[in-house]
Amino acid sequence: MHDYHLTLQKIVSLSLQQLLEISEEEWNEKKQKGKWSKKELLGHLIDSAYNNHQRIIRAEQQGDLIFSGYDQDAWVIKNNYQERDISELLDLWRSTNFHIAQLVKNISENILSRKTTKHNFHQISMNTIEEGSKTNLSYLIWDYIFHVEYHLNQIIQDYKKMNPDFME
Repeated sequence: MHDYHLTLQKIVSLSLQQLLEISEEEWNEKKQKGKWSKKELLGHLIDSAYNNHQRIIRAEQQGDLIFSGYDQDAWVIKNNYQERDISELLDLWRSTNFHIAQLVKNISENILSRKTTKHNFHQISMNTIEEGSKTNLSYLIWDYIFHVEYHLNQIIQDYKKMNPDFME
């Protein structure tokens, strides 16, 4: 059994201090045209949290692992993360992920490990797997955590050095 909830809580808790040390200028800077700022990356992580929260809840009820995707760029624009206060976004990111951790903590091992070939992880996961291959809810949660760490590594300089357990 994996303690995904503890892993997620640890990632959020350990990275929060480094996130708080980033200047307002750094949060807002867009290094390349058409790319997200650090603030927008954090907003993207909030959107991902909302989407994955509902996927995790629905997984037990629906029996398969087929979920809607979302237009990431449109959500970042629609939520206007670039113009929002960073302290608000950090609070939202922290609380949303702690909320997901509590949800995950209460999922039985049977539900986490229940295998199915009915999924669309070849479309919605960061680490895609082949359509029709066997997978489970545990994979979706692991992929979500990987996604969080991947973007934290983009936001926080030297994240990998500070977190030797970084999920590569």
